[in-house]
Amino acid sequence: MKSLLQTRRRFVLKHVAIAVALPFLFNGCSNFRHLDADLKRHGNDYRIRVVIENADDYKLPVRAAVVEWKRDTNEVFSGDQVELAKGGAVIFSVKSPLHQYVMAYSDTNRSDRYDAGEPMWILTAQGGGAVPVSFAAGERHTMVRGRLARTPVPDGLREAIDRFLAGRTVAESISRRGVRFSLGEIANLDDPRFAATRGEEGLWSPATMAIQNGFGIYFLEPYDPARIPVIFIHGAAGSPQDWRLAMERLDRRRYQCWFYFYPSGGRLENAAEALNVGTKVLHDRYGFRRLDVVAHSMGGLVARRFLDKNVILGGSDYIHTFVTFSSPFTGHEAAAMGVKWSPSVVPSWRDMAAGSDFLAHLFDRHLKGRVNHHLVYGHHAKRSFLMPGENDGTVSVASQLRPPAKTDAASVQGYDEDHMSILQANAPLRRLDAILNAAAP
Repeated sequence: MKSLLQTRRRFVLKHVAIAVALPFLFNGCSNFRHLDADLKRHGNDYRIRVVIENADDYKLPVRAAVVEWKRDTNEVFSGDQVELAKGGAVIFSVKSPLHQYVMAYSDTNRSDRYDAGEPMWILTAQGGGAVPVSFAAGERHTMVRGRLARTPVPDGLREAIDRFLAGRTVAESISRRGVRFSLGEIANLDDPRFAATRGEEGLWSPATMAIQNGFGIYFLEPYDPARIPVIFIHGAAGSPQDWRLAMERLDRRRYQCWFYFYPSGGRLENAAEALNVGTKVLHDRYGFRRLDVVAHSMGGLVARRFLDKNVILGGSDYIHTFVTFSSPFTGHEAAAMGVKWSPSVVPSWRDMAAGSDFLAHLFDRHLKGRVNHHLVYGHHAKRSFLMPGENDGTVSVASQLRPPAKTDAASVQGYDEDHMSILQANAPLRRLDAILNAAAP
């Protein structure tokens, strides 16, 4: 009996410790219910990224669709459709990797479905003829690009879609799992889409938030080729609101503010890949010669992996300056506890746990000599039995100063600030201004 009581006590203490000491991760049972529903609904999906390169040339709505169409029996089993945001990108989540055909059209008559004569595109093979998307072995995501033209609809597809609809409207029939991926949409920080509460939703219900809210790379004003874009990236449960003061202080005669808003509860590799795809599309469109990257907390891990993809593996030469604030490069103690003890696991916690595969390979390739990484960290410690004595109240100094990150950095600077005040205090923000201005041509 005593042994049973001791076991029960240890179990309770562990869960109480997590709930009390780590409120930024564990915020009540309702969060876990939302997370559990989100994971069950979207956790095992395959993802198809679609970019319609000339979508912005059409003023009327441009819609992208995916249809699970088995051609030999001419049957449609499922479908989805999304009106594209600026930039012409969308991410579809599908249950099966087989028989998925992707297409897009300009909805000239606003009928919410393709009608004969409307500009359209459908994925085709090199020799012509519609083909389903393909996934590389072991991969659960793929990407395709297209351009609207006068592409013919494959024989039988319209009839198969009509049978699938069976008199229903498209809105009544689609799965509503597609995500609008905005690239260059002019945004306002006070838009409810970017409120702090949306950041929390992005942590606890990443897939649902993305579907309902969309995500992407947003501009605060129209693109100006004479000014340098600076993209700001928030951390876990964060939002673009975290960067308001930094954006207000930025010299807007020299710089223009962009921000990446993403569901922070999703896998970090996916967030980095979406950022990479979006940045490439924007560079193809505008041809900017320089882009600076500024990230906070977990956003620094997303940004570091993005730079790996974009600069080192992708060979781009337009990113030279990278600034991180309070990023846990070794991971976070709470993430490992969350993975081990929580009733449902936020996907990004798996990447944030010390020793994760994501973290183990984050510094396999060096930025130094190609991108100047300026590492800014905080050390205004709070007492915590879960973290070392040196911390910023949320992340340990040891994690912020992971040796490979320090070695690869152009500069390292610490401040007596906590995890959030470092984004508000004068000294670190002056440091940011100095770094950007020193690198400006």
